[in-house]
Amino acid sequence: MPIALVCTIARTISRPFRFFSNLLCNTSITVGKTIAQMLHAKGPVRGLRWIHRGMRHTQTRIVPASADIAHVHELAPDVEKVIRSIHGNKTKAVVYVTGGAVQSISWLLSVPGASATVLEAAVPYARDSLVSILGQEPEQYCSAATAAAMAEAAYRRAADLSSFGSSVVGLGASCSLVTMDAKRGDHRAFVAIHGGQGSRCLTLTLAKGVRTRVGEDDLVSRLLIKILAEASGSDSAPLQLPLITPDAAVTTAAAAAVAAAAAGIESGNGRNGTESTAAPSTASTSAVPAACTPGPSAIFSPPYDILHDVWRAAEDPVQRLLRGEVRCVEFCGREVVVDSPRRGRVYLPGSFNPLHAGHLELLATAVKAAATATRGPSPEGAFELTVQNADKGLLSEEEIHRRVSQFTALGLPVVVTRAPLFTNKADLLPGCRFVVGYDTAARLVLPKYYGNSYTQMLLDFSRLRQNGCSFIVAGRKDALSGRFLSLADVDMVPELADLFPISLPEETFRLDISSTELRQKAQVQ
Repeated sequence: MPIALVCTIARTISRPFRFFSNLLCNTSITVGKTIAQMLHAKGPVRGLRWIHRGMRHTQTRIVPASADIAHVHELAPDVEKVIRSIHGNKTKAVVYVTGGAVQSISWLLSVPGASATVLEAAVPYARDSLVSILGQEPEQYCSAATAAAMAEAAYRRAADLSSFGSSVVGLGASCSLVTMDAKRGDHRAFVAIHGGQGSRCLTLTLAKGVRTRVGEDDLVSRLLIKILAEASGSDSAPLQLPLITPDAAVTTAAAAAVAAAAAGIESGNGRNGTESTAAPSTASTSAVPAACTPGPSAIFSPPYDILHDVWRAAEDPVQRLLRGEVRCVEFCGREVVVDSPRRGRVYLPGSFNPLHAGHLELLATAVKAAATATRGPSPEGAFELTVQNADKGLLSEEEIHRRVSQFTALGLPVVVTRAPLFTNKADLLPGCRFVVGYDTAARLVLPKYYGNSYTQMLLDFSRLRQNGCSFIVAGRKDALSGRFLSLADVDMVPELADLFPISLPEETFRLDISSTELRQKAQVQ
């Protein structure tokens, strides 16, 4: 193709673009001149007002929303009022529900302030998910026992996620509600709550065939909110429970039967209503009994809801610990947490007979050292009192309460256990750091305390390593030599050095006081 022809085609194609470019350029220059002329003629103030009016008239108008657009569903006022009261209290909760009561989680989270109450909420719907939470497969998935086990698991989880001194509860709900296919058995729901003061379980048998799945879930969710409110000290009276009572069921059934019979006569053009194929009415919100056969002489067996409430107060936790029914009991002020060890903390074990200032300062120093070592936030610290001693046996119940009272009077957390050995403590309190003195650390790495077996000592320490536990070693004054000895003076086994990562040297902590000396002075006085 000749070059001249190509140039001609290119000029032809580009001509429209050059036209619009010149037009826009000339237009912008014209607009600029016009604005300048208006500012000169009207003055700066009047000219700016004129420009503002023009811009305002050219703004895009917002089209109002169509009336057909559906509004977001609002939470029922009675539910919202009670949940606001729950969030205003200090009780913290973990909620596990399966098969139903799922709306309760949404309700709790939709009211502002949920972070003050809800630590965790989950719906373990799959079999493996529920087994993972319970630690074993339940004998029956929808039962009071399963709901109670879910509540206990939630309680332990709540303790682990909260701080010492927190009031915690666990809630569990196991339900069998409306499904796509009609169920042969009852529609049931079990809602349980577990706390330091005891446990409670509501058993609900729902009127069958009278509610939708959403309706049944709404009722069960209200039951969960009710027991949470009452456990946290909130007023649950405003919360409505749309239960179908026997009297209400009879009244509703009779009215529905009359309406159905009348509809049958009309549809049959005066013939006997039993020949009608009209469906029974479902207009009532409480529903029409599905088992009713309309007719003048019908005997009604209307369905209604059956609710049972079982409350079991907690026994004395120290007695349960001494009987071996629970692994530990935590005291902090007025709060008592039973069989719910908290992992990842710093614990100072001891007999605390008596508790003295050295214990308090040592724990505080160890917590700071642990935070420095991890370069993270300060972990919580607590004292650990074991009631079982390999040489002295069990402490008496009276003696345990006496020693615990030293901590509760000061609002300090103490965990009472039956774990005399550090391997036992590591199994109970995984991920924790144990604070020990120089003398204890020196004994821990001597094979003679493991049946003179070096291998057995390494095996025992491997349990601590597997549980993620380690030691913080504080220096102490040696009674024989009078020297201050620290971790550096311990004849450390190389294979165990990683389990003793933190040392508190003399410049960090030193307080030459012991419980033994205090007892001796008290006896002399």
